[in-house]
Amino acid sequence: MSETARQIAIEQQVVDTVYARLEVMRAQTRQLSEEGHRRAGGGPVAGLVERDAMVLGAAARLSDLDGQEEGIVFGRLDFDDDETYRIGRLGVRDADREPLVVDWRAPAAAPFYRATPGEPLGVARRRVITCTGRTVVGLDDEVLTDTPVDGVVGEGALLASLTRERGAHMRDIVSTIQREQDEAVRAPAAGVTLITGGPGTGKTQVALHRAAYLLYRDRGRFADGRVLVVGPSTVFTTYIGRVLPGLGEDSVHLRAIGDLFDGVVATRRDCAEVARTKGDLRMVRVLTDLAWDTPPNVPDRLWGLDADDLARARREVRRRCEAAGITPNAARAQAATVLAELLDGREVPAAFLTAWWPSLTPQDVLPAQRGEWSVDDVPLLDELAEILGRPQRVAEVRPEWQRRELRSGARLAETFVLSLSLGDGWQLFAPGVATPIAQSGQSLDSGHWGAQRWAAAIILREGHQVVGWVDGFDPYGEEGHVPVLAEPLPVAQAEEPVEDTYQHVIIDEAQDLSPMECRMIARRAAYASMTIVGDLGQATHPLAAGSWPELVHRLGKRTARTLDLPTGYRVPEVIADFAARALPPGIAPTRSFRPGGRLAIRRVDDLAEAVARETGTVIAPDHLAAALHAIPVSQVKGLEYDRVVLVEPADIVAAEPRGMNRLYVALTRAVGELVILHRKPLPEQLTRA
Repeated sequence: MSETARQIAIEQQVVDTVYARLEVMRAQTRQLSEEGHRRAGGGPVAGLVERDAMVLGAAARLSDLDGQEEGIVFGRLDFDDDETYRIGRLGVRDADREPLVVDWRAPAAAPFYRATPGEPLGVARRRVITCTGRTVVGLDDEVLTDTPVDGVVGEGALLASLTRERGAHMRDIVSTIQREQDEAVRAPAAGVTLITGGPGTGKTQVALHRAAYLLYRDRGRFADGRVLVVGPSTVFTTYIGRVLPGLGEDSVHLRAIGDLFDGVVATRRDCAEVARTKGDLRMVRVLTDLAWDTPPNVPDRLWGLDADDLARARREVRRRCEAAGITPNAARAQAATVLAELLDGREVPAAFLTAWWPSLTPQDVLPAQRGEWSVDDVPLLDELAEILGRPQRVAEVRPEWQRRELRSGARLAETFVLSLSLGDGWQLFAPGVATPIAQSGQSLDSGHWGAQRWAAAIILREGHQVVGWVDGFDPYGEEGHVPVLAEPLPVAQAEEPVEDTYQHVIIDEAQDLSPMECRMIARRAAYASMTIVGDLGQATHPLAAGSWPELVHRLGKRTARTLDLPTGYRVPEVIADFAARALPPGIAPTRSFRPGGRLAIRRVDDLAEAVARETGTVIAPDHLAAALHAIPVSQVKGLEYDRVVLVEPADIVAAEPRGMNRLYVALTRAVGELVILHRKPLPEQLTRA
């Protein structure tokens, strides 16, 4: 049995014990609830109060127990005094009241988030435990002491091996690596923190631990969904959920770029040429024109106005609204005014107006191609939501008891109301107005049929057609008549909380953000501090920023404190040094302190035959991947493999504007051995010594 398997078995035994204890706790809680109901017979008042307290407490506890079923144990702390704690979503004690699991929010769990090599807080080892359901599937250790620790697995085992292979000098370097990461994790929350580093420097781990650290230090500010973590793909967000489950979905919003717009989940990327077009800031003007353009299937004739007249009317509506800062979805009143002017003051039928100027969603304006959204479409939909504004809402139907409720003084009517005043005859109230907009005086026949015809004519001049009447009440609580309109009344948009407003936004793989993607994130981070994590050497988007200051500016921020992670410890020296040849000018290579590694370069006549003879993970240009049963090179960012067979580098470079960056990504996926197979000449950069 391998050391990893042995350690997993140890943790599995603990997890099994915890879940068995949970079942006992559930049974005890149910018994407590039943006892609470029985206590009701002890007296008419005291019994009920005692019962309610017991039942409510038991119900809350049972809900807590049931809600923490998945992955309850996710961490372990081994202290230098031989104490060991398991850390989890919920505190669990055994029958003797000894802790089996410490709640991650408890003070005793604080070192799980705060301990560092420079300040270990008595921790010898910190272990992350990954579970699927009730099964332990992975472990990752971090050693924070110079004293040897038995049974180290995962990343901690790698660092321990580095120390053994390089002696005291490597121990100092490993300590430096971890200290660099810790400084990035514990950087101040305010402002913008930029964390840069090449492959294998631990950028993603830093991003995850930074989220946990911010929550721990200032939970009152950052809890309840006020931290947003944005990654390049759903694979990344799934990884976050596994590595740091203690964050909890109620504390951190995890989003991939492809699902930042509500209601859409996109995973497919467009080709470089299309991505360049969609990611360009010039799309803002294109989308604005689309938002104001004539929607399909709207009426094109109205009382002598033809399609050209209506098109000119629409352009005039846009001109007036843009001058006044009114969005398309809030412009129906302006549309009614413009049309009435063209009709010499004649009222526009409400049904026509609603059909000609409908409320639109981004999906109405930009339909998905072949029914599928791409990741590059998502910022366009988000931009359209901003351009269109919120759709107008129709008036809410109030319950009858609320409409009949009498209050002192006048209140604003929610719709038109016709009522009879003893002194002024019939009077008509309008929505949002406490005084009548029209009064008949004593000359009008007081019969309600005549009054309704009089009121209907006034309401028609206001742009609404009356099709019937129902009983109601005026602003003073007097009985009256409420018109049934052909189209529901739009209501003024009430002030609502701003959605997707965060206190802190963390972006991983930020180097690949297009200008339009930056605008989408900036809308959610307008009042937020930020952590930006990335590597310009791995920037593959055709519109990726050329520098970090440029990217920070795109995200709506001015300055950033920069923390660099220059040391890599996953990609071996031989492979890292060769891969550095593919780096763009001006980007410093990552220093690898992992010894060894194997590199082989072979020119072959038949790629398929050569690949068939190899073992390991095959990475190929996208157009060759299917035929070679390989992983497309566009999908390997962030992934690592022991042995990589990389096919035809020249095609990778030629496939897209930033093909050399894409090749650099592919060259740095191997953590043990890299084999390059090629039929075409290698890119010139790789042949230089």
